[in-house]
Order: sequence, then C-alpha cells, then structure tokens
Amino acid sequence: MRIFFGTAASGAACIALAVTLSGCSGNTEPQEQSAGQMLAEANKTMKSLQAVTITGRMTMEDGRWSTTRLRTDLKGTCSFTTAASTGERLDQIRIGDTDFIRPNLKHMQLSGMDTKGRKDQKSWGRTTVDPAASAGENGLTDCTHPFASFGKVVKGETGKTRGVSTIGLIVTDRTDKSGAYTFHIATEGKPYIYEVVYKSPDFRNVTSFSDFNTPLNVKPPKAHVVKLPD
Repeated sequence: MRIFFGTAASGAACIALAVTLSGCSGNTEPQEQSAGQMLAEANKTMKSLQAVTITGRMTMEDGRWSTTRLRTDLKGTCSFTTAASTGERLDQIRIGDTDFIRPNLKHMQLSGMDTKGRKDQKSWGRTTVDPAASAGENGLTDCTHPFASFGKVVKGETGKTRGVSTIGLIVTDRTDKSGAYTFHIATEGKPYIYEVVYKSPDFRNVTSFSDFNTPLNVKPPKAHVVKLPD
C-alpha cells in the first residue's frame, strides 16, 4: 500500500487568510495526523539522515539468535558486524567502492570455505565492491536501509522508548497473516523511528535506531589488510 502525506485544500481564500485570521469554516485547527501519515513522515525523516546506527536482534522460537550492527550514512559508507548463536561472525567496512572484510573461522566453515589448518584471523581482506551484487549477497551490506510505508497502519499505545516519548504504529500486511510490526516513533522533536519490533509465531526481530546525525567516524581498519582477488 502506498501512503500519501497531505490533505486537500478547502479553498483559496481560506489558504490566503489562514496565517492571520481565525475562522474559515472550521479549518483553523490543525488536523490530527492519521497513522499512515505519521509513518510516512517518519520514513521521510529517516531517509534524510546523514548518519545513523541500526542494530538488530532476531530470536527464533527454538532459541537460536542472530545480531547485526550497522553504522552508516545510508549511501555508501558504513561499518557492519553480524554474529549468530552458531558462533559465526563477520565484520565489514565499506568506503565508497572498497570493502574491507573479516570473517571468523566459523563463518568461513558455514560458508563452505576450505578452512583446513586455518585459525581465526586478525587481518582484513580488501576487495572492490561489485556494483552488480544485490543487497545482502554473501552476507555483506550495501550500507542502505529501506524506509518505506506498507500494509495497513493503525495507532497503538504511547510510551517511552529508551527514555523518549513515542507512539507505537502497528503495521500488518495481507501477505504476512501471522506477523505484525510495531514502529515506535518519537512524538517530541523530529519524528525519528526509535525501534521496530516484528513478532510472529516463529521468531521475534527487534531493530533499533540511534546516534542520529552524529559524526559517522567510519575509517579503514588499522589491522593488517590483505588484497583479495576481485
């Protein structure tokens, strides 16, 4: 579902006088935003960020888990770490068209690599970004994040998220009948998304957003770097 933000004007005369006059047939008071409008505005605000930290934790019903941490400009510069209950871990730094990558031994084993005689490494591998690769290919990030409205949106409860006053917007989609998302959006200051919680019978995923527009501070690794074949 595409969500459009805005309302139709009620008359040219009222628009011209609204700043200085009260009246205009009941159009003087601001209209309360719908849930869809609130989510659209929040997504627009998040897309305009120059820097943000995005962390995620997915917990399966059987107890398995995975985590991610992305510090990004939402364009092409970021640092990324993913880990899982299997013991695997992958570190990535992307700066422009260069990727620095450091998988641990468990990650290499689960990826099908020949690890005979190898140990966890401190060195990083450097390679050129493949512009044709899709987001998430080989477990790597492209530094972006989709901030998009979808499904049916209704207002939930207000509360606090990490000390910030927020409102929960509950999103359901007909293509996913068993799960629901709750977007926790700030109600004071800029409408940042602070947390998105997805729940289904099979797993729970929590994505948190922080460090809005603070210095990005993403640099090449200081450890030894090995050039990998492209």
